[in-house]
Amino acid sequence: MKSPIPDNLRERTLSNIIVVCVGVLFGVGLLRLNHVWGAVKSIIHTAMPFLIGFGISFLLLPIVSRVEKLVNLVFFKRRPHPKLSRSIATAIAYIVLLAMLAGFFAILVPQLITSIKSIMQYISNFISMNRETINQLLLKYEFLSIEGEQLVVAWENVVSEMMNYSSLVVNNLMAISSSIYTLVFQLFVGMIAAFYLLMDKETFCAQIKKLCYGIFKPETCEVLIYWTRRANKIFAGFIVGKILDSAIIGVLCYICMLIFRIEYPLLISVIIGVTNIIPFFGPFIGAIPSILVLLLVNPLSALWFAVFILILQQLDGNIIGPFILGDYVGVSAFWIMIAIVIGGGLFGFAGMLLGVPVFGTVYAIVRSVIDVRLKKKNLP
Repeated sequence: MKSPIPDNLRERTLSNIIVVCVGVLFGVGLLRLNHVWGAVKSIIHTAMPFLIGFGISFLLLPIVSRVEKLVNLVFFKRRPHPKLSRSIATAIAYIVLLAMLAGFFAILVPQLITSIKSIMQYISNFISMNRETINQLLLKYEFLSIEGEQLVVAWENVVSEMMNYSSLVVNNLMAISSSIYTLVFQLFVGMIAAFYLLMDKETFCAQIKKLCYGIFKPETCEVLIYWTRRANKIFAGFIVGKILDSAIIGVLCYICMLIFRIEYPLLISVIIGVTNIIPFFGPFIGAIPSILVLLLVNPLSALWFAVFILILQQLDGNIIGPFILGDYVGVSAFWIMIAIVIGGGLFGFAGMLLGVPVFGTVYAIVRSVIDVRLKKKNLP
């Protein structure tokens, strides 16, 4: 039976049908946005161990590639053994990662515990020095009462408040325990998944290419491959560069705090270094709790630290950061701020970190499409 649609209009008709179907699905998604977003979050939560594994393999891939080349050059120059050399390189990368984490925590944790104990002692001393003011506040909220010339604890009010908050504390503890268990499980599965990804990365890439060429036209596949490599360059350059930049900032902060004899150099330097991974807002997120900690000990140190961190972040934003990161993202500070706010609101800390390279990739694609269209119209 001959098709009622002419051959010259068949392809256009098919594309119009696809556009209409996509539009209908988009409209239904907007009407049921809560259900759609709930389903997306459920899928992401289920796939989180594999996403973590992909992230670990992404970070370890440069180490594996370099170690594999060295192993082949030293041990398998005459007779190559790809599987064996890849296994050795992956094992060495895992050993390096675990050794770095173990050394980091072995040095860091004892000093952090000492700093926290010292802070708790300062808080205790602060309460002792301001006992009268605290007693007045307790009297105001009826946790203490005056009988004759003595302050007496109003046990009924205290017990009532404790009962109100006890269930909240228990629920929070249960939630924290569940989160820790989930995180440990996800990390364990992620490490296993990363190992298999690193071992068979060429096979996975070949399978994805075969799938791409089997579904799309060769020209479309070439475009997809180009943008996949471009996105990999943006993500690798940004994430690795940001981690290196934050480590340098943390070390500089620690050295300068030792020189100027500001209290808790290690604890505060870790806070500054970790939060500096978040672009734009990271310096403020790390500086505020650090200044509050120093205010308990020495207000003058808190003032000097505020001035110092302002200078340090200006140094990072204008010299260290651009030198290490270059222009991998290629977007202005305004769009970076929007990407961080949206990513953080949707996916928390991971969204704040990955929102910038994701937006940078999308921005590069849109800019390329607009440039091509302007060129076809002979416009600048």
